[in-house]
Amino acid sequence: MVVLSRARAGAVVESDLFQRTVLCVILVNAVALGLETSPSVVARYGTLLDLVEALVVTAFSCEVLLRLYARGRAFFRDPWNWFDLVVVSTAIIPATNVFSVLRMLRILGLARLVSVVSSLRRVVSAMLAAIPGIGSTIAMLVVALYSGALLGTQLFRDAAPEYFGDLEHSLFTMFEIMTVENWPSVAGPIMEKHPTAWLFFVAYIVLTAFILLNLLIGVIVSAMEIELNRDRWQADQELERIQHEAVMAELQHLRAAVTRLEERAAHQDAGV
Repeated sequence: MVVLSRARAGAVVESDLFQRTVLCVILVNAVALGLETSPSVVARYGTLLDLVEALVVTAFSCEVLLRLYARGRAFFRDPWNWFDLVVVSTAIIPATNVFSVLRMLRILGLARLVSVVSSLRRVVSAMLAAIPGIGSTIAMLVVALYSGALLGTQLFRDAAPEYFGDLEHSLFTMFEIMTVENWPSVAGPIMEKHPTAWLFFVAYIVLTAFILLNLLIGVIVSAMEIELNRDRWQADQELERIQHEAVMAELQHLRAAVTRLEERAAHQDAGV
């Protein structure tokens, strides 16, 4: 019986072939989940889809167990490994009425694409790093949305009750206007009764759609740039370390050669 060592298992896990295989399994899982939404396909190929699901779950389980064996306790230090454990755990839950809701979480298997592809992991890491800035910008958007809804309700309740009849309708209307989606159909009838209402709508759109939403995009882009620069900095640090070690090794070699020459010269002087 051949026992796979942890070093060998680690080499297998880190290999490109292993990563591509996992990626292919995720894509097969995505196709199978999509086919399961068609009743006609399920009625005709239900047995085959169940077999594919069983193979996918088995492959995911073997992959996670192999990585757990290869990395030992270090496996649990990576949040992405915890995410993979949750996804695989939901996939192996039996299809009973009690766990039917949890079984719907099988779709999280598609999200494993993020944990497998390093570039997608960097995107998610950048998004997580940008949460403080995103939260502040979203808070400003909420303040602008709520203030606009209050003001719109007070100003245009009688002119357009279908849009500004109460705070609930006003909030939805202002959110729709913030997305610059079909806002002229909202502003047009109101401007027929209140010609100066364009000042309200233009100011609100400029503040939310042009300034705050673009500020939100800027925060995300800035976080992405920081994350990419961090990777480049780490790569530069590694390159500098390798170059430093090479220079130091060469200096030691030259120092040893100089020492040998000095000893040889000393012996020759002693012989003379």
